[in-house]
Amino acid sequence: MKALLIHSPNAGTKPEPMRSRIGQLEEAGFAIHYCEHGRDDIRSGMIGMEIAIAAGGDGTVASVATEIPDRSVPIAILPMGGSNNVARALGIRQSVGAVIDGLHSAREKKLTVGSVTGPFGRKGFLEAVGIGALNQSIELVDESPDTPEEKRENGRTAFRETLRTAKPIACVVDIDGRRFDGPWLLVEILNIGAIGPRLPFAPRADTQDKLLDILLVGESDRDAMVGWAEHFSGPPPARLETGCVVTLQASGLCPRIDDRPIDMPNDAWTVEIRLDDEPVTILVPGSMTGHDDDSC
Repeated sequence: MKALLIHSPNAGTKPEPMRSRIGQLEEAGFAIHYCEHGRDDIRSGMIGMEIAIAAGGDGTVASVATEIPDRSVPIAILPMGGSNNVARALGIRQSVGAVIDGLHSAREKKLTVGSVTGPFGRKGFLEAVGIGALNQSIELVDESPDTPEEKRENGRTAFRETLRTAKPIACVVDIDGRRFDGPWLLVEILNIGAIGPRLPFAPRADTQDKLLDILLVGESDRDAMVGWAEHFSGPPPARLETGCVVTLQASGLCPRIDDRPIDMPNDAWTVEIRLDDEPVTILVPGSMTGHDDDSC
């Protein structure tokens, strides 16, 4: 089977050489064509391929899901990132080696993909679109962790610290015609349940229900949210909504699409967020043995 392997050499805290993994994939029956994430073009690389294999973290998976030209072509995920939120949302929690071993009996699962339309045109997303405290916390994260667990805890600590002191932002949120004025400490429009350093903002999110989950955190929610962010037990103590089409209206702010901040004009802007009609197809490996990465 012809496979395009889209690999992020910098994924995780201790990136591993792909030579042994390529050998394992070839032994499993895949004819591998290599594509470096962020350097090589995914769309052209997929010409003639029968499967895409995303080897990296959530950013790599998002790029493959939003750039693959034919969404009926299956995608396999080799989770190599610090959080692996997308893989975990689909039930893929085993080691990379175990995932490869399980691909021969994998089942197909659909995963919704979103799009954002605004002054920048149209961009795809897989995890979430956000504005407020989480965006600000990214600037505080220690970028030299030794382990994935340390990387996640660094991110969570930065989020808690930012949430304690974040200034409310003026942003009007419209969800299927229902208006929420704010101001807000945090607005997140999610396609999956956990994002960033495994922050479980929408624990009831369904990757196949064609609904967005929206978390709205106001000033009155600050103390409860900071307490929740110490242990992340249960749903966040703030407003959680669902909807099909969300618009954000703000001025002088920059939203985040997945893990990428987006430059916006200084004057007032509007963006529209919705899920695409056509999902992507993910291969979820069958019964597997091996390390189960089920830590929080």
